[in-house]
Amino acid sequence: MFENLIFLLFAVSITYLANKKNLIPNFTGDPHQKFFKQEKVPLIGGILILISLSRFYLNDIIILSFVAIFLVGFLSDSKILSSPKLRFFLQLIVVSSLIFYFKIEVTPTRIDFIDNLLLNKTSSLIFSIFCFMILINGSNFIDGLNGLLLGYVLLIIFVLKLNGFITFYEMGETKMNYLIFSFIFIIFLNYLNYLFLGDGGAYLLGLFIGYVLVSIYNSYSIISPYYIILLLWYPCFENLFSLLRKFINAKSPFKPDNKHLHQLIFLFLKSKIKRNDLNVNIISSLMINFFNLCIFMVASINPSLTIFQLELLLLCLFTYCLIYFILDKKARLVSKK
Repeated sequence: MFENLIFLLFAVSITYLANKKNLIPNFTGDPHQKFFKQEKVPLIGGILILISLSRFYLNDIIILSFVAIFLVGFLSDSKILSSPKLRFFLQLIVVSSLIFYFKIEVTPTRIDFIDNLLLNKTSSLIFSIFCFMILINGSNFIDGLNGLLLGYVLLIIFVLKLNGFITFYEMGETKMNYLIFSFIFIIFLNYLNYLFLGDGGAYLLGLFIGYVLVSIYNSYSIISPYYIILLLWYPCFENLFSLLRKFINAKSPFKPDNKHLHQLIFLFLKSKIKRNDLNVNIISSLMINFFNLCIFMVASINPSLTIFQLELLLLCLFTYCLIYFILDKKARLVSKK
C-alpha cells in the first residue's frame, strides 16, 4: 500500500511538471499521427512504466535491456534519433543482446513444421530475433489510441495471473498488485490526456511482455504454443499486415501512415458518434480491448488445447481482416467525395 502511494505521488508530480514546465519531450503530432486534434502532451508514460518494472528487476541484469530499449524510443521521442533505419538497427542490437545473453529463445516452438525449419542454432536465433522485433514494433504501431497498448498488456497480465502462470516469476502478490496498480494509474492519466507512452514506452512494453511470455512458455510444457501466439496476436499481426500492405503498395516499410486498424475504427466511429475526439478515441480503444478480453478469457479456459487456441487465433485474424477491409473501403469512399 505504501509503495502504491509513493508511486502515485511521484506519477502525479512528474506529470504535473511535464505538463506545466515542458521538461519532457512533448507530442505535437506528425502528419500521419494527426487523426484527432489535441494540444501538446508529454511523452512520460515510458518513464513511469520503467520505474514500475524496476520494482521487480532492480537486482536483475535484465533491467539493462529494458533501459536500453526505452532509451532507443526516448531518443526517438526527443527527435535526436530521427532516422527510422538507425532506430531499427539499435533495436536489433538490444534484442540480439537479450537473446544471446539471457538465452531467451522462442525455440523450440513445439510447432513441428516451424521447428523442422530451425534445426541449427543460427536459424533458431534469427527466428527469435525476428519474433521480438515484430512484437516490439507492432506494439508501437497499436499505440495510437489512449490506453490501447497498455490496456492490452494489462489484459495479458490478468489472464496469466488468472491461470497461475505468472507465479513463475516468484513476484509475490504484493509486487504483482503494485505493477497492476501502476499500470492502471498510468492508463488513467493517459485517458485524461495528461501523458502518452511515446516510442520509449511502446518499445519497453513490447520487450517486457515478450520476455515474460517466452520465459513462461519455456517453463510450462503444458501451454499450447498457439495460446502464446494468441495473446500476442494483435500487435504482431498489425505489424505483419502493415508490412504486407506497404509491400503491395510499393511503399517503404519504414514510412509511417494512418492506415492501421485502430485509426480506421476511430475515423468510422467519429463519423457516427457525436462526441469530441478524445471520447471517440477512448471508446475505440475500449472496444478493441473488450474484443481481446473476450478472446483471452475463452482461450484461458484451456491454455493447453492446441486446436482450440488455433481456432481462436484464426477467428481473430479473420475478424481483423473483415473489419479492416470494410472500414478501409468506407474511408476510401469518403475521401473521394
